[in-house]
Amino acid sequence: MKFIPAICTTTVLAVAAGWLGGCQPVASSAPASQLPVQAQWHSQQLDCQQPLFINQQQWQLQNLRFYLSDFSLNQQPLLLASSTWQQPRLALLGTDCQGNSNWQLAFSQPVTAGKLSFTLGLPFALNHQNPLSANTPLNHSELFWSWQLGYKFLRLDMQGPDHGWAFHLGSTGCQSASVLRPPTSPCQAANTVVITLDYLPGQQLTLDLAALLNEVEINRHSSCMSDRQQQSCQRLLHNVNQPQLWSVLP
Repeated sequence: MKFIPAICTTTVLAVAAGWLGGCQPVASSAPASQLPVQAQWHSQQLDCQQPLFINQQQWQLQNLRFYLSDFSLNQQPLLLASSTWQQPRLALLGTDCQGNSNWQLAFSQPVTAGKLSFTLGLPFALNHQNPLSANTPLNHSELFWSWQLGYKFLRLDMQGPDHGWAFHLGSTGCQSASVLRPPTSPCQAANTVVITLDYLPGQQLTLDLAALLNEVEINRHSSCMSDRQQQSCQRLLHNVNQPQLWSVLP
């Protein structure tokens, strides 16, 4: 079962400032070829040091990183500039709260107003390779399951009062001779999500962590590794496909 594309067409007017594993860029000062990215918690910009109160328990963010790929503007391919965090078709964003952070997309050309589309996740052709020999930013082994399953498209780790909790999103139902062999045909559940937003120059892309965790029971037994048979995963896999998860802000 694949996700259907999430469509979001409303530009939200809000102002957010703060820190998350380093300074997140301010949208108004960004060149037209750059798109700042940020994560929020209940309309406030996330901070690796701030407490997150969920079901009357205090949690702390430890890791929030995600791959975005296959950008387009008005259905025309939009390539990224190659860098430590990017290849022409994909980018790694977020923070590990240890000083390794990237909160900006840099395109190879100015981005004008229009329908901006991208995918949370990686295309099948790039998802199943050896991270030890892959080009950056696909060389992060902590974001990789196996050649058979591929990469973790989104990795969220939090620490609670007496235990940790995690949500790792990636493809499942991938068939190959062993976990050390890549599949030759697409996985049963790609678990990628297509997002489309109405973009205006000078805006920033926002991921809402509160929307991702909406109605998710977080406890020591509910960490999710994209297993659709698990109840907590069912809710998370539903939430990751909701329009309110992503927005563009001035």
